[in-house]
Amino acid sequence: MIPVYICDDERPVRNRLEQIISRQILILDGDMGPLRTTDDPNVLLDLQREDTVPAVYFLDIDFPGKMSGLELAQKLRGYDPRGFIVFITAHGDFAFETFRLRLEALDYIVKGDADAMAVRVRSCLESIQERMRAQPPAPEGYCTVKILDTVRHIPTEDILYFEAAGYRHTLRLHLKDELLEFNSSLEHFEKELGEAFWRCHRGFLVNRSRIRAVRMKEQLVELDNGETCLLSRRAKSEYRDKTEGRGM
Repeated sequence: MIPVYICDDERPVRNRLEQIISRQILILDGDMGPLRTTDDPNVLLDLQREDTVPAVYFLDIDFPGKMSGLELAQKLRGYDPRGFIVFITAHGDFAFETFRLRLEALDYIVKGDADAMAVRVRSCLESIQERMRAQPPAPEGYCTVKILDTVRHIPTEDILYFEAAGYRHTLRLHLKDELLEFNSSLEHFEKELGEAFWRCHRGFLVNRSRIRAVRMKEQLVELDNGETCLLSRRAKSEYRDKTEGRGM
């Protein structure tokens, strides 16, 4: 599902957008939703950090006394570089500024005529659905990791393995070009990531697609970058059974 957000500090505009978007999501019968609305850019940022990506954002430009819609879009791009941003504005002269800031806005909808606004919103959602359908299905998804106050959405194809750090509830995430440390459990990611990852040892969860070899005698799992993870007796036995049966 693709989350959809509305952030506008004018209640009538926000309510109108909610009606239009909710109706169009039903008509399209696609994978859009849930729909979340707020009048505060900071609230939107908090919601987005806890949600999946990519997402769709309908953003006002002006929030008196708060960050502008352009600043909000810049922050959103840091978390969701592939998201779809549509600006809802009282003025139609922000195209150059959004280009300069590399925000890649999908559209600029001018407030005023409710019927014209509905047509543009519907057009945006139809375009988003077509773009999403045209994208080839990714072989891997995303893994969401919370590190202190930051939430990162990491492509699973970039993950080599998770390692229990040796002290309570701390994991090390080994990426192809980065090492992250944060609080969580291997059990959580084993459940979340499913069959694409293998619990080869109580202290290791490895990406199956990154395994180069299983060195049975040494009880090690070798990854495609040369690193190794421990292989438990139980996992070794399970691996042998599967490879002798239908392959792993």
